[in-house]
Amino acid sequence: MRLFVCLLEGRDLVVKDSHVKLKVGKSKSKTRVLKNTRNPVWNEEFVFRVHDLEDELVLSVYQFNEDSAFFNVAGDLVGRVKIPVWSIVAEKNHYLPPTGFSLQKRKSLKSTTNKDYGIALYVLLDLFDNLC
Repeated sequence: MRLFVCLLEGRDLVVKDSHVKLKVGKSKSKTRVLKNTRNPVWNEEFVFRVHDLEDELVLSVYQFNEDSAFFNVAGDLVGRVKIPVWSIVAEKNHYLPPTGFSLQKRKSLKSTTNKDYGIALYVLLDLFDNLC
């Protein structure tokens, strides 16, 4: 079974330079870094093989800085979203339309406003492994 993910954009992030790491089970991927925007538009597609419906799609937003790139580390974690794969299976046609998710914020990263921020993504799960 494959999980198709289209990561659309971030909205009202507390950092200007960011990228997202995606993980399902032991499979990982990441977006490109977008600089100088609190509303990044990635429009990137990813495909993950799903072995267990109890797995989660984990999207972690990181602040990019030159030091982290030099040392090949992720940078500072801004927040993350966890979406159980079974919750996508439960949706009609195993499909989530473009949907906004609030980031679970790091406790040490305090926002100066109460405004929520997050990411919007489109998720499609192919249960029959025949989309491509």
